[in-house]
Amino acid sequence: MTHLSPAPSVDPFGQILFVGISGTLLGPETRSLLARVRPGGIILFKRNVSSLADLASLCASLKEGLDPPPLLAIDEEGGRVTRLAPHVTGLPAASLTTAIGDDRLREYWRRYGDLLASLGFDIDFAPVVDLCPPDAPNGIADRSYGTDPEKVVACASAAIEGLLAAGVLPTLKHFPGLGDTLLDSHHHLPSVRKKRDAFEKEDLVPFLRLGNKAPAVMIGHGHYPFYAGPDPIAATLSKEITTGLLRERAGFEGAAISDDLEMKAVAVRVAWEELAPRAVEAGNDMVLICHSAERIAAAHEALRRRAGRDAPFARRCEEAAGRVAALRTRLETVRGARREPGGHAAPEAIERARAALMETAALSVARA
Repeated sequence: MTHLSPAPSVDPFGQILFVGISGTLLGPETRSLLARVRPGGIILFKRNVSSLADLASLCASLKEGLDPPPLLAIDEEGGRVTRLAPHVTGLPAASLTTAIGDDRLREYWRRYGDLLASLGFDIDFAPVVDLCPPDAPNGIADRSYGTDPEKVVACASAAIEGLLAAGVLPTLKHFPGLGDTLLDSHHHLPSVRKKRDAFEKEDLVPFLRLGNKAPAVMIGHGHYPFYAGPDPIAATLSKEITTGLLRERAGFEGAAISDDLEMKAVAVRVAWEELAPRAVEAGNDMVLICHSAERIAAAHEALRRRAGRDAPFARRCEEAAGRVAALRTRLETVRGARREPGGHAAPEAIERARAALMETAALSVARA
């Protein structure tokens, strides 16, 4: 097991970063980056998965190598957004699970969470609560539970409860709602077409109703002219949305996590050295950078430099790091004594969790 020497004190700028890494092993370049940045969170992708047993070992290495241990996250929604394929297959998209009933959906997500917890994950970046039809061209589509706010609230509530019962923190996404857009924020900055009244009576409802249940919200890269004005600015960079709407109006007290800052909705519009500081200033407590080690290091330095010359921004960084610490406390509360001493389960237990999830998924789809 590879270890990184613990820092004498917590670096608030590193704690703000939620980063991706390369490879299925903790190699020297990754070790060097993590030792320098000491991120508050690490997200893993399919590129990090060779086998489930090896993935669990990687998660354990990441946990034991940093102090405080980073929050480990993964995008596991089912359908086309699963990073565990081909080791886990046949999981339905959200749109295919709306008719199975809340109890069975809750059990499905409990099984999903059991597998993630057995691997060593702390956070699932799910459920999606954008209101969206299954054939939309915006990158959401069948990842959504549909366009009826009540149905989305019911289904997402079951997902939240199932994940929490397994000791995994869920994340509502993508605040304040990307369903009413035509473009995919991975490639463009999408703009919401609805008027404010309709948007607030529909798209905003799941976030308002579920914010007291979810410990984290992911801020999406959408443009909302009725909140942020006519200039094309993403919600992730808008204080009116990420602080004013989420904190002050919705009263959300958990952690706000940006969507990936390397997505073209924001990365091609703002200089990289300004992007992370602007996202934190807007109200994000953690900024997600999923790919480039160089950009991760540059964002860390940019946060540090800005705080060194801007006392209010330095306080904002301390506040953000405090919410990351609160997220860890929430994790300890929900997971209790469920985790193995090494942070992940034995290979036999992982296989049992995998088989149980796939069985539950198959039964759920068959009864829908």
